[in-house]
This record gives sequence, structure tokens and C-alpha cells, in this order.
Amino acid sequence: MVFFKESEIDYYIEEDIPYYDLTTESLGISNEKAKITFSTRDETVIACSEEVKKVLEKLGAYDIKIIPSGTKLQKGEEFISAYGTVRSVHQAWKVSQNILEYACAVATYTYKMLQKARKYNKNIEILTTRKTQPGVKKIAIKSVLSAGGSIHRLGASESFLLFGNHKNFIEKQELIKKVKQIDKKLIEKKLLIESDSMEEVLEFAKVGIRLFQLEKMEINELKNSVSKLKSLYSDIHLLATGGINMQNVEEHASTGVDGLVTTAPYFSKPANIKVEILPV
Repeated sequence: MVFFKESEIDYYIEEDIPYYDLTTESLGISNEKAKITFSTRDETVIACSEEVKKVLEKLGAYDIKIIPSGTKLQKGEEFISAYGTVRSVHQAWKVSQNILEYACAVATYTYKMLQKARKYNKNIEILTTRKTQPGVKKIAIKSVLSAGGSIHRLGASESFLLFGNHKNFIEKQELIKKVKQIDKKLIEKKLLIESDSMEEVLEFAKVGIRLFQLEKMEINELKNSVSKLKSLYSDIHLLATGGINMQNVEEHASTGVDGLVTTAPYFSKPANIKVEILPV
């Protein structure tokens, strides 16, 4: 789904274990046999269990069993287990737990948002932005995809998205003319225009643009704009963005937009993952 380089797995390990585990080594129990298990404390959508398996393997664990990313579990279900020395499983413990508590939180939040939104529109998409926390982009992307969500933009090189900050540099009519030319040139790309007014959307729609991001509109304005625009252009696609989260996802979904652009899943409360290490 998402490719993680060996060096990235090594980086996650080195962040927590740059040298050795002082406590475990000082206790003199490093070479004893142990079993480590990870289980849910709440209803959870699993994400990045495959990457945790790589962490465990690199640190010397064996007989590793995982439940794959995308699986929805109830409270109290075990989803990873492994054997190894006390040294190996203790070194893997917090690295793995940190990955899982962030990844599963993103996945679970995305899944719940999607379920709420699809009560009103079974075809609507939850699309997460590129505003991830530094250093966790791949984990965040994999977690969203594991939950059935979609990615709004992987990066600035991937898609054409005209923001207000671009518009500040070109006069409106000249900009519309330029966008029409770009639309013909970028034949493999679908141009996306961000706008906070239906009037501006109509100006760009007249020259053939059919994908718009409606920015921070009030719900009634959004609903009226979507209704009018879709009545005029049957092939238009509309996204809503601006502060969309678990609390307001349903009312935004009820407006008739095709997708909801959000950053909220990236900053949700960490998942509550239980880790237990026992002697064998």
C-alpha cells in the first residue's frame, strides 16, 4: 500500500534506542525469553501493524503474528504477538507502541468520519490534506488509506490546486484566461480551484473547469451553492474544506458535496493500545 524504506524503519528504532536499553541491561535479564502482545483498549481500526512487524524483526523477535492494517477490532482484542529475548522485545516496545497509537488513531478517526458522512451520501469521500506532522507523513497516509479514506494531495508536485495566495498575483480575467490555457496543456491533470464564493466558481466553470474546493462556506451557503452549481453543470465535482471534523462532518456531508477535505484525523487523540511483556 505505502512503501517504507528500511532506513525509515531504522530511523524509528534509533529515535528511541540510539545505543542500548539501560534499565533492562542493568537488571541482568536481557537474555531471558519473553513474549510481547499488543491489544486494543477501545474499538480500533488497525494501521501500520506491518511496519511494527518490521521493527520487531529488526530487533530480533520471532514467531511474529499480526492482524493486517484496515481490520476493525473491538475492545480487548489482541492484534500483534511475538517472542524474543527480554532485550529484543523491550527495545521494540515503545517504538512499536508509538507507531501504533498514532497510526490507529488516524485510521479510527478517518473510519468514524467516513461512516458518519456516508449516512447522508454513500459515495462521498473523506480526503485528508498534506498538513501532516513532520516525520510521520507515510504513517499518516497509510493509516487514512487503511480506514477507507482518500488523500487530497500527496504534495505540491502531484496536482494543480489554485489557492487564493496564487490569485493575489494575477488580475482576475487574466487568471481565468491563463487557467483555461493551463487546462489544455496539463492534459493528464484535472485542475482544482479553491474559492469562497459561488460567483467566482461560475466564472471558472464557464471556461471548462469542473473541480472546485469550496473554502469555509457557512452550511446554508454551501448547500445552496452546491445545489445551483450541480443544476448548471452535471459533470461538476465539489469539495468542502475548512475546519471539517467529527463534530460537523454530518452537516457538511448533507450539503451534497462530493468530498470533504480535512486535517482532523492527523491530530486526534492517540489510540489506547495495551502492551504486555511476560516471561516464557
